[in-house]
Amino acid sequence: MSTKSNPPKLAQKILRWFCSEKVLEFLQGDLEELYHLRLERNGRLKAALHYFLDVFSAVRPFAFKQSRSNSNIAMLKNFYFTSIRNFARNKRYFLTNLTGLTIGLTSFVLIAFYIINELSYDRFHTNHQQLYRASTVANINGKINREAPTSAPLAKVMLEEYPEIKNAVRVVKNDPILVDQAGRKFIEDGLLYADASFFTVFDFQLIEGSTKESLKEARSVVFTESYVKKYFGSEDPIGKQLNLGADSTFYVITGVVADPPANSHIQFDMLVSLSSLPNVYDGNNWIGSNAHTYLLLHDEVSVPELEVKMQDIFYNYMAPQIEYYTGQSIGEWEASGNQVKYNLFPFKDIHLKSDFGKELVPPGNLSYIYIYGVIGLIILCIAIFNYVNMATAQSATRAREVGIRKVMGSSWSLLVKQFIFESVILALFAGFLTAFLAYMFKPSFELILQKELAFGILSSPWVLLTLLVLSIGVGILAGVYPAFVLSRFHPVMAMKATLSPAGTSGWLRNGLVVIQFTASIVIIIVTLVVYHQIDYMLTKNLGFDKEQVLVIQRPDALHDHLEVFEDELKTNANVRQVVHSLTLPGKGYSIRSYRPVDRDETFLFPNNQISFHYDEVMDLELVAGRFFSKEHKADSNAVVINESAVEALGYENPIGQKLTSPWHRGEYLTIIGVMKDYYIESLHQPIVPVSLELMPDRSSKYITVKLNGGSDVRKTLEFIENKWTGYTNDHPFQYFFYDEEYEKLYQNETATGKVFAVLASLSILIACLGLVGLISFNISTRRKEVGIRKVLGASVHTLVWLLSNNMVRTALIASMLSWPISYFAIDYWLQNFAERTTINPWSFILATGVVLVIGGLAISFQTIRASLMNPVESLRQE
Repeated sequence: MSTKSNPPKLAQKILRWFCSEKVLEFLQGDLEELYHLRLERNGRLKAALHYFLDVFSAVRPFAFKQSRSNSNIAMLKNFYFTSIRNFARNKRYFLTNLTGLTIGLTSFVLIAFYIINELSYDRFHTNHQQLYRASTVANINGKINREAPTSAPLAKVMLEEYPEIKNAVRVVKNDPILVDQAGRKFIEDGLLYADASFFTVFDFQLIEGSTKESLKEARSVVFTESYVKKYFGSEDPIGKQLNLGADSTFYVITGVVADPPANSHIQFDMLVSLSSLPNVYDGNNWIGSNAHTYLLLHDEVSVPELEVKMQDIFYNYMAPQIEYYTGQSIGEWEASGNQVKYNLFPFKDIHLKSDFGKELVPPGNLSYIYIYGVIGLIILCIAIFNYVNMATAQSATRAREVGIRKVMGSSWSLLVKQFIFESVILALFAGFLTAFLAYMFKPSFELILQKELAFGILSSPWVLLTLLVLSIGVGILAGVYPAFVLSRFHPVMAMKATLSPAGTSGWLRNGLVVIQFTASIVIIIVTLVVYHQIDYMLTKNLGFDKEQVLVIQRPDALHDHLEVFEDELKTNANVRQVVHSLTLPGKGYSIRSYRPVDRDETFLFPNNQISFHYDEVMDLELVAGRFFSKEHKADSNAVVINESAVEALGYENPIGQKLTSPWHRGEYLTIIGVMKDYYIESLHQPIVPVSLELMPDRSSKYITVKLNGGSDVRKTLEFIENKWTGYTNDHPFQYFFYDEEYEKLYQNETATGKVFAVLASLSILIACLGLVGLISFNISTRRKEVGIRKVLGASVHTLVWLLSNNMVRTALIASMLSWPISYFAIDYWLQNFAERTTINPWSFILATGVVLVIGGLAISFQTIRASLMNPVESLRQE
């Protein structure tokens, strides 16, 4: 019979795959007979089709091959009960490894939550790949100024003139503002103004209201869920009215939005329609930058090409205003070394990669992702190495078990599976405890980080599934080497119990102990340097005095009574001086451009507008000239600059020199004084040129009160609050102490120091757990040797050194390895600061000493007890 008349090969393969040999003998023959009958009657195609149907109809339980699942289940059950019995028999071994793996996994999981939170910023928006933020990059006389906000009209021009733009939305951050709802008054700093397209472009969950209409009309407000509860409890807020700031016209609540996720750089408590600010919404000011402009691009748009095209906007709209304010043609202005360009920054990268100023919220730092990730892996690896050490040290005690199993016919691969399974079971126990601990300690971890995390152990079933996979993976990694060590024992040698754990893997255990202690010392050194840097930043002479300074916010509530209020505060004996200003060091300065009258060069200086006596409150040091004085009426057109500004301007004798500025419409500004340099930002940034001018009106943001040292702060505060209430009609009194507020600039560093301190403690704990276990086992295997040496006259000191010298050597080797690693890690981290502490050798010595002392204490009890044991007891054992 030709092969063409045979049944289909695929169907035959399927039949042979599932059918047992006994059933296959008669079933295959019957099906072939039916196939040939149909072939003669109906042709090949129908016969083949019916053969397939016959094969599938034969898929019945009686025809199946003998399944191996039952034997596999029995094998796994045997592995499980063997593991449990071994854990019960070696409780100290089990608890030591369980504790180490649990601490390692919990630390790793919590750090993973932080890293995932940072990397997931703004990616919950459906269109995050097509979203970009327009920003401005100005090069003024070689000074690069990168700002996140742009001029407000940019969004409308982009929508009207550039077909690449699908949609756009502007967001304007507001200063803290008074919210008055039916007599309940609060100062709120979480208010943003936004275009009506806000909910169309972004995927913030609108619970009540229309995505297109909620922010369309002027004086429309959308509250977050938490703020609805704060102001209205369980009432329906839609249609309710409130007042914002000094505006007597009511604003109407038109929607409710879910609280923005923690992993969003756009954070708010309430949204107000941008049309409520007509000067911004329909304004034509291209010089100022006050709106964060987000653009939704069509697919396939080339961003570099679009950035080039956007330069036309500068020449068509911004250039005429530059010419008006500077009195120069745009060609002359650019020939002086000035340039403005637009940048499109990926929306999803704003949090971690932005280097622009004036972000809506302080951005993250990508280097911290690397640092935390490395630390998390180190802690987990220390725990895994701990298990490997303990398991290989226990190998000799399980040699007889391995020998018996091999004599009974167990294969090498089966033994490997058994020991890996035992490791996985232990890791799963640790994973279960990790889930519980990660849930319990997440709030504490957030408190240390001073940051809410969007991810937790119960955020999604996938988190628990990932933890399960991670636990199994850790179990396999930790168990592979011990499994191979145990399973390779020769049965005869194993039955004779002549194996030594030191001979099988002593070099590996010593190496892993070195790695563990190296990692612990590195973490401790880094932690010490982090705290040294924080202390350096908080105690360094910043060029101004932040101690005994009380700052009152929202002085606009005083209206025309600002100066009267300040004068009344000065009558208190505890108050030295009172001033007001537009900003303070650490609170962000606006940028002003200046041009010497004798040159066509433009300079950008951070600027602050202040009142008289500001220098006394901030304790600024004058190096030339004078500060502003009421005795000099012309000081309204005067400026005080710092030493860096003098250097930038190139003056040898700056006093009396004339400058012009667009903000003074051609009037000359006279330099009347030069201050010693001082920091206006954190020590992450270097000292920059600064200018001070008198405030032309009462639009200040801060009242700064200098208190006398040793004064009764509580009574002084009561006095100030009473005066405030009398002039502001119960406007909330909001204040802060400047030194405490300034420390917030180093929030990331403070959090990092605390996290490192905790992780350093945990790493030492895990390492010492393993060390105690190893010493205990080492002592148990050398009891006879200790007994014999003691009978022969060995002293306690000699025996303690005999039992612990190996561990001391490994700790010393770890010290030598850890120092260069620590130095490079510290140098990398300190590059984040313009001003940094020196790397002190005592940090290295102290960290090493801490590890040696803790390690010594961990093993001393065991070794001393063993050396004091009665030799008769140890020699009596077989």
